[in-house]
Amino acid sequence: MRLFNKLIRILGIILYLISYHINVINCQKYVPMKRSFHTATLVGNKIYFLGGFTDFANYTNDFFTLDVSKSFNQSEGIPYEDLNYLSTGVPEHNRATTSVGGESKDTIFLFDGHMGNYTDYASEVVQSFSTSEKIWQTVTTNVGKEPMRRTSSNAATDSNGKAYLFGGAKELRPIQYYNVMNTFDTINKVWFSINFDGIASAPTPRDGYTATFIPETSSIIYIGGFGKSSDSFTTAGLINIGNLDIYDTINNNWRQQSTSDPPSSRVFHTAVLTKDRRIILFGGADYTTKHPADSYYEVLNVNTYEWYHSNKDTYLGAPYKGHTATLVDDYMFISFGFAYTKHGTALSDEILIYKIGENADFDLVESFERPIIANHSHSSVTKITTIQIIAISVGTIGFVAFMVALFIVFRKYPKKKDDILFIE
Repeated sequence: MRLFNKLIRILGIILYLISYHINVINCQKYVPMKRSFHTATLVGNKIYFLGGFTDFANYTNDFFTLDVSKSFNQSEGIPYEDLNYLSTGVPEHNRATTSVGGESKDTIFLFDGHMGNYTDYASEVVQSFSTSEKIWQTVTTNVGKEPMRRTSSNAATDSNGKAYLFGGAKELRPIQYYNVMNTFDTINKVWFSINFDGIASAPTPRDGYTATFIPETSSIIYIGGFGKSSDSFTTAGLINIGNLDIYDTINNNWRQQSTSDPPSSRVFHTAVLTKDRRIILFGGADYTTKHPADSYYEVLNVNTYEWYHSNKDTYLGAPYKGHTATLVDDYMFISFGFAYTKHGTALSDEILIYKIGENADFDLVESFERPIIANHSHSSVTKITTIQIIAISVGTIGFVAFMVALFIVFRKYPKKKDDILFIE
């Protein structure tokens, strides 16, 4: 009986340790640091965050996701997942840009970015992350020459997986702005470049702009930014937001489009495209780049090129530059960045969720509500978790059965002392 009691105690300790370990894993939640000038890329039901500037480092390769496959309330915790163990080989950076492409349109391509002074004249080395295989790798170019690395550009990707990277800057003294359109075919791995210097219809070289691809017209709308012409007598400044530069990806040419009732010009803002063809701008800095523009939420109707202005006050801690904007259904996620407070500019660790309404209407909400729909990838996660639970349960039951059977054998067939053979 003593042996049986010991076995029960040992089994109880083992079960307690298993339960404790599972609870610890479930309770640990990844909390990202405050950051700005990172990237945020939506693939499937996850937003992938990478790199950026933090309080502790000018360049990082931090890598984590936000799961938007199901509803959540921020007061109960944000469903982040730490993927830093996957990005150890990615160069630390800030002010890069990303594109989603590849044959399955499930691969993130990382372009440009500042990686320190040693990369001032470095050529573009593209990194890619397969969200299905969970692997980072360096992309090998099949055709064309990699352009020089730049900062604060914004990639726009067409329906065929071709990424368009216009302009950008080199952090030199003085800062150099570029008037080149570089394209990268993410499927065939082909680089192609067009230099628009000297062409009358070409836009002003710039950085810190937004680039929004319009599928119905195969065009890219460029809004705002900071730059200057190649004329040495002109000074850099904000790009006029009232006259938009639009790039035709079919014919590879530019045109200008005037707009009605434009907001103030800005740089380092973000833009998302809604299903009803509205471009929503959020944030932006003024000509000093150290103060916010006079409005945070502006909407452009792409059908009429008319601007809508919100009459609502924006959350005081909302970021104005270095943030990212991601549209999921009718919700816009404004993530991290620099916020302007009464104590000056400060990094943010918040994600603000805005429920998008008509025209320029919006509401800051605490919860993200996702319609319940069948999702294959989500089912796979549930299946894996179920298998793990079954494995632990079967293993525990098997161990208990073995110990009980062993106890019964010892009880039924006890060995006598006289039967034990001692070998000296």
